[in-house]
This record gives sequence, C-alpha cells and structure tokens, in this order.
Amino acid sequence: MMESENKNNSLKHLLIPKEDLTLNYSLQPPRKTYAYRDSEEPLSWQGKCREKLKELIVCDFQFGPGERPVEIHHTTAADFGTVYSLIMRVDETLSIPAYLLVPHVKKTDIPVIAVQGHGYVQGVLGIYDDYHHGFGVELCRAGFVVLAPELRGFGNLVDLAAHSGDGRRLVYYNWGELMAYTLVTDAFLKGRTLIGDTTQDLYAWGSCLCDYTHQQQYSVAGISYGGDLALILAALDTRVVKTFASGTLGSMSTIFEKCYNAPAHCVPNLLNYMDRQEIASCIAPRSLCVHYGELDVPSPENSSAAYNETAIPAFNAVRDFYDKLGVSDNIRLVISPNMKHEMDNVALTGYLHGE
Repeated sequence: MMESENKNNSLKHLLIPKEDLTLNYSLQPPRKTYAYRDSEEPLSWQGKCREKLKELIVCDFQFGPGERPVEIHHTTAADFGTVYSLIMRVDETLSIPAYLLVPHVKKTDIPVIAVQGHGYVQGVLGIYDDYHHGFGVELCRAGFVVLAPELRGFGNLVDLAAHSGDGRRLVYYNWGELMAYTLVTDAFLKGRTLIGDTTQDLYAWGSCLCDYTHQQQYSVAGISYGGDLALILAALDTRVVKTFASGTLGSMSTIFEKCYNAPAHCVPNLLNYMDRQEIASCIAPRSLCVHYGELDVPSPENSSAAYNETAIPAFNAVRDFYDKLGVSDNIRLVISPNMKHEMDNVALTGYLHGE
C-alpha cells in the first residue's frame, strides 16, 4: 500500500536507523538431554528416546480394528502395472488419498511407502517431472509394490477444512498462493503437530500395505520433508526394514535459521531433547541409507540446502551409534555427483534391491 501524507511526517527524523541497533540475536543451542552417551546401554537408550519422540510429536499409533477403513476409489492400468486409487477414512471429519502401484512382475516381497516432499504426489507418480523424479513409478518399474500417499497440507489436502462451509481455512502448502501455514499453527495451539499427525497417517498406510501384500515388514523412501517423515516413521515403527532418506538428517536448527525451510518439520521444544541424529539412531540396527545431492548446498537460490555443514557430522554420529551395536554394514551414505535437491532413482532402487 502507498503511504498517505499525514501531519506527522515531520517526525520521521526521530526514527532510529537499523545501523544503530544490535541485531545479532541467537538463542543458545540447548543441551540435548536425550543425546546418546557412551555410558548408556544402546537399546535401553533407544527405547527411552522413541517414547520421548512420540510424546514430542504427539503420536501414539493406537488405532482400533477397523478404525481407519480403506476403500478402492478406482483402478487404472498403466504400462508399469496397475494403480489403485485409495481413500482412507481417518475419522468422521477427514479422509485422505493414496495410490497403490502394483508391478506387472513383482521382484521382491517387501513393499515400499514412497513419501513426497514439499510439492505434490503427482511428482512421485511421474505425472510431471520435478525433484521427486517419479520415484514411486520408478520403484514399481523395478518390481516393488509401492504405496504413494498424499500428505496433509498438500495437493487435495492443502486445506483440511475446505468443505466446512464456516469460513475456516486449515491450509499448508499450495505453490503460488499466500501460505500462512495455519494447519501447522492450529495444531500447535491445540497441542498437536502436523508432522506427528502425518506420521500416524503413514503408520496406518503401512498397516494397509502389509495387509495387502501379506507381509509383516515394509520399506520407506522419502525426499526432503518426506525424508524427515521416513526417518521418524522408521524410528517409531519397527516393521520398517529399510529406510532411504534423501535431502534430510542435518540439524533442525540449521534448516530454519539458514535455509528458510517451511514449518511442517517443526516440533515444539524438540531441540531441548534431541535432533535428527538421535531420531535416525533409533532406526538401528535396521538398514538406513542417507542420500544427498552434491550440489544441495546453502546458497541464495537454494532454500532446501540439505547438504549443509551439519549433514556429515550428523551422519557420522548416527554411524557411530550403528558401530556401537556392531552393525556398521547396515548404514550407508550416498552423495550423488552433479545433483541438487532431487531423488536419485538409481541409488534408491539399487539400495532397496540390496546392491
């Protein structure tokens, strides 16, 4: 808006210039009270850390039989297999979609949940090409049964109150529109977290996937925010046998202070207890692959910047914990040359196939 002329313009000279202020504010890094210490028994520490994580993200996984029914909305034939469009009823106020991809020729019994990052599930399904690089479809082409869920706050779920008719807007991410992130702030005000509610959705989809494939285990792969969700889901759900986390793991503090990430990742008070390296350590002794693009570094043009100065120290701390358990072969780091913040389908499918 244009400033209108008024009779107080003469007071402008009284305004204090920014140069006369001290603007180097920083909250001191908290002492992570759940950081692993050598004096602790590793598996006992894991159990304690998992319970605290569930408390912080407000996530309990306590679903009764039939509480989250899933129906097939429609079925589509594709060149790589069959796609089942699914709808899960969370409760009487919310239903959420996912897409089950079944290959013509299944090459492994262990299915995979493919978790989107900021963007749209269309990128996971290869409907258009973005940094997801259609990795859900590529996994299906490689012989995996894949489930690609749409996440709260994205795509058709961008506004969870869209059908309320009472003026409420519980919105998160819709590129090109004003993003006030009310879905995040509303959850904080009411004692929940978006990342915790979404993790519960993924856990329920994991149960659906296991039931469909008659398996007791599944793998999870995600990029960016999806990589964050993959780490948390695997940390809390021991049915996850393999985890591929792309574009994540560095410190939560850095992704907001330097990289300007959007707030779906936020967990109130998290850093007083743990950071991503503690969360990832809860996956051990199960298999974990951490992936970065070589060029995914901080810059004015990159607000993801997952491969920042905290990435390798965090990975090394997780690897040290795997060493404590004697399972150092179960963790790997992949840095893809000449790639930015994007999925490496060759690395992903190779890892899940055990190469």
